[in-house]
Amino acid sequence: MQTTLNYLHKFWDRLFAYRKDGEYTIGNLADGRAIRPLTVQRKNRLFFCSTKETLRSAVYNTFIETCKQAGISFRSFFCKYMTEIWKDRTDY
Repeated sequence: MQTTLNYLHKFWDRLFAYRKDGEYTIGNLADGRAIRPLTVQRKNRLFFCSTKETLRSAVYNTFIETCKQAGISFRSFFCKYMTEIWKDRTDY
């Protein structure tokens, strides 16, 4: 209990920063939205016929969700990525 109280005292200002600044949020709704595609993928992989299909789907969904989080178009990113792959570049 003492460790918990020390932690609370040490980080009190940071823990309650949302009260002083409206940009901080209390909830974790954004985190839930970010992880939802991964949980859906985990559930859907039960219905794939092979491990290879599951892995391909996971890679594809990872690309899509990364692009969403970065705020860029998946199609344009994928086209650029494939163009660089065909040039034998590895520093993309």
